[in-house]
Amino acid sequence: MDASVRIPIAFLLAGSIVAMALLMLFAADSRADIYKWEDETGAIHFTDDFSNIPSGFRGKATMVIREAPRTAEPPPSVPPAPALVPSPKDEAAESAREKEALASQAEQLKAKIAAKEKLIRFVEDRQSLVLNPDRRRVLDPGDLELYKKYQEELPQDRQTLKDLENRFEFLK
Repeated sequence: MDASVRIPIAFLLAGSIVAMALLMLFAADSRADIYKWEDETGAIHFTDDFSNIPSGFRGKATMVIREAPRTAEPPPSVPPAPALVPSPKDEAAESAREKEALASQAEQLKAKIAAKEKLIRFVEDRQSLVLNPDRRRVLDPGDLELYKKYQEELPQDRQTLKDLENRFEFLK
């Protein structure tokens, strides 16, 4: 990762805590009156809106839960997070995460290159006179498009992989 893009975990954690405190500050009041009613088949229904009960069954409806609206209390003030100076442990952990991310990217790119090479071999085998002397095997137009695209992309993918591996070696 580029050094200018890295954000210490402590700052992310502090930001998350502040965001959660702000969300809790705007919590809405709620009311939970729950009604129970039984229809003609004997099925029992529950609702929190009396108008949802069919008019023929409203007389038989009973209130199961009645809660008064609760008032939101302001959350206790959160003191600002102290400025954190990255410790050597944090730097080592960040370096380990960066190595892991580079290794993961390299593995994904290797798999992508292998898949592209496999399709290229498949198309070339189908086009080969030795393997297909009568040219009876038909190639899908989509495969031919991918073949051309992959032929153009592979050199760049290989260079990107080489760059990733060099960066990984530099971090060791």
